[in-house]
Amino acid sequence: MIPRVTGLIVLLLAPAAAVYFMGYPDPARDLVLGTVLAIHLGVLARPLAPFSFLIAGIYMAASITANFTDGVAALIVAAAAATGAASSLGFHRGLQALLAAALIGSFEPAMATAAASRGLMLLAGCLYGYVLVATLARPMVVRSLAVNSTTALGYSALLAVLVLVAWLTARAVGLEQGWWLPLTVAALGEPWLRHTPGRAVSRLALALAGTLLTLVVFGELAEPWLQGGLAVTLLLALLTLGRGTPDVQDFLLTPVLVLLVAGPTAYAFDLNVAGAFVAFLIVATFTVLGKWVLWTLRPDTGRVVSA
Repeated sequence: MIPRVTGLIVLLLAPAAAVYFMGYPDPARDLVLGTVLAIHLGVLARPLAPFSFLIAGIYMAASITANFTDGVAALIVAAAAATGAASSLGFHRGLQALLAAALIGSFEPAMATAAASRGLMLLAGCLYGYVLVATLARPMVVRSLAVNSTTALGYSALLAVLVLVAWLTARAVGLEQGWWLPLTVAALGEPWLRHTPGRAVSRLALALAGTLLTLVVFGELAEPWLQGGLAVTLLLALLTLGRGTPDVQDFLLTPVLVLLVAGPTAYAFDLNVAGAFVAFLIVATFTVLGKWVLWTLRPDTGRVVSA
């Protein structure tokens, strides 16, 4: 399996690397981001793989409306609610790709022409990613659990509220690329309960703290080759270890996307260390409490999704 995954990563990065070395770093970034998000959607929610083109559309919609708080907030809430509702089919981790596109776009405001230009490169990456999902990544099977409809409804509402709180908090403290904060909220903490609520809360709190620490370290990586090398390493771990361990998959999603999106000041914590830390504490508190309530009121152990 490792040789197959290695080949997949090489093919995944090759077009973007070629564009980058031709002197077009921004299009290369959009191309690889679209490819990774499409593979994430296609592997974790395989029946939805043909809809990977929506990733580019959602990004453009969020980018164009980023300066209109009500409009872009409604888009983010809808994406988060859809992600939570998909837990009834076990597709919630896959739909995080659509939510990520909305969140990233909401922190990259642009005129329609600029958003369309970036969206086209994202679309090219999404289509390429879909081809990889349908060919080299076809044998990849990811463990997925679904919850009953009542739990899914509660998780959908909870995720929409938590993501919106995190998004508003990140914007309020002035984080330039604070999309990582609500994405972390959505990525960590499954709707189903594997052990006791107390143990689930402990794991969630540790994962949240670990994510912040990881991103602080990443903020010191200014060299593109360091970011690229680390992204490759994490992608390899995500597509091997993460296939059978949801905790690994959930934890690595935000760091991988941060490395792919990061520029010289993309998410620099040194610009607003205090603001980032305060925002994180507020959001982490709401997240832990909210998911503890869900796990306590709806201790759903989940069911295996048939392939």
